[in-house]
Amino acid sequence: MRDQPSQAFQGRCLGLAGIHHGWLLLCRSAVFCPFVDRIVRPQRFVNHFGQNSAADKRQEATIPMHGRVLIADDRFASRLMLSALFSGAYYDVLQVETADGALEVARRDRPGLIVISDRLPGRGAAGLCEALRHDPATAETARIVMTDLPDPARTAMLIHAGAEEVIARSCRDDEVLARVRKLVDHRARLSALNLRDGPQGTQPGLREPAAEFGRMAQIALIAAAETAEQWASQIRGAADPGLQLRLTCLPPETTASAGGDVVIVDSRTLGTDGTLRVVARMARRSDPARGQILVAIPEEDAALGVRALDLGADSVMTLPLHPAEAVARITLLLRRKAEFTSLHARLRSGLRSAVTDPLTGLYNRRYVLPRLDEVMRDLSGDQRAAAVIMADLDHFKWINDTYGHPAGDAVLAAVARSLKRAVMPPGFAARMGGEEFLVALPRCTADDALTVARRIGAAVAATRVAFPGAPEEVRVTTSVGVALTDASQLSPQRSPSEETAALMARADRALYRAKQAGRNRVVSDLGHLNLAPEVPPRMVSGMGG
Repeated sequence: MRDQPSQAFQGRCLGLAGIHHGWLLLCRSAVFCPFVDRIVRPQRFVNHFGQNSAADKRQEATIPMHGRVLIADDRFASRLMLSALFSGAYYDVLQVETADGALEVARRDRPGLIVISDRLPGRGAAGLCEALRHDPATAETARIVMTDLPDPARTAMLIHAGAEEVIARSCRDDEVLARVRKLVDHRARLSALNLRDGPQGTQPGLREPAAEFGRMAQIALIAAAETAEQWASQIRGAADPGLQLRLTCLPPETTASAGGDVVIVDSRTLGTDGTLRVVARMARRSDPARGQILVAIPEEDAALGVRALDLGADSVMTLPLHPAEAVARITLLLRRKAEFTSLHARLRSGLRSAVTDPLTGLYNRRYVLPRLDEVMRDLSGDQRAAAVIMADLDHFKWINDTYGHPAGDAVLAAVARSLKRAVMPPGFAARMGGEEFLVALPRCTADDALTVARRIGAAVAATRVAFPGAPEEVRVTTSVGVALTDASQLSPQRSPSEETAALMARADRALYRAKQAGRNRVVSDLGHLNLAPEVPPRMVSGMGG
């Protein structure tokens, strides 16, 4: 299987001829039970009572364990050698002889990776990959197929069947482990982004279908002009009609500026140093939407592939280029990129939802309080003030009682739209709860704050909401309280959170005075009672608010 010793097992004889030595080394690190053909592993964590914690057990039951490898191979010698390799790299190893056994163990023990022999009897490697991929309990387990001989056409078929990597047994130990690390890291990153309670899907409200690459894919080829044109023609000819590819040939001097969903790097054109430099620079981009990197390496230079993977390449393929294998690997990398893009978008959406009021689309209290703390910190060296405006709708309870809560919700949404139009950046508006709103104005003057407050009052008073069942459009007014502070008013004994609380309390007291003074008006914390906005007030009748 190997033509050089790995770092973990220096001095070990290689290939099938080294099985006796491999047996001895394996027995040093684990108890091998030949009668049950299984590695008995010590527990990774044992609590004071000698058993795994309940939290660890729940986690292992629902989430793939990325450090656990399942070997599915009907040949005893092959299982032994692979077990020695992965145990030496500190993976926990499980073994099975059949495809059905692999499915059973994968569902029960949740390995992070399954290494499948291409000669597995029964449904075979391709059938097992298909079954694992379509079973919700095992779909997130990484799948690698080990083949006896390099065969690009069979590699392409296995990838299309669901294998995420195909490795020839002739590969060196370090290359096998590098490819495994890349795949395990990929799966671990997906798990970190994929918020969920269990194996059946994402958190409620964040569920999305499996990511697919549904647009024209941009494929960049960094190679000599003649080579790039030849590869582009071969890839177009081998691509399925449903796979939309736009191939761009880039000159060899192109470095980290290369764009595309997948970037194929020809190491023969760039040389070892040039290839590694391009890979390293592209991989260090912070953009989560960066292209996937596929490095084409000569068959005799496996060490270059290992270094490229360690520097951040997403996959490698052996030269000369085989069109079917190239298309299969491109398709796989496009799917990976779609997964990351979808999960990042969902994560951003979830973060926005966490700080956004779902009814009005304004920020909520969870966002406002820490954001105001930042405003207080920034005031220390600022010459201008910061203001908080509190607005509370007048007689809002009467609207709910008269027309129902759906009408009240429609009014709140309409008022929120008016607030958004009335407040310009860097100011921002939020719903604090019920019918109460807050507007923050960093870096403003007292005149600025009062002008915005009057604008808010006028905008709300001008709002009209038509609702089924109401004899006429629903109208509403608001009472507004304004509070300002600047660096001279900050106390070194108070934290930013305490300064925020004090400023909001002053704005709230001003709002209370506006209510007491007759509603539909603006009052500042300086005690200035301002006239109601110059909009014909139509106060809804009723009590409260």
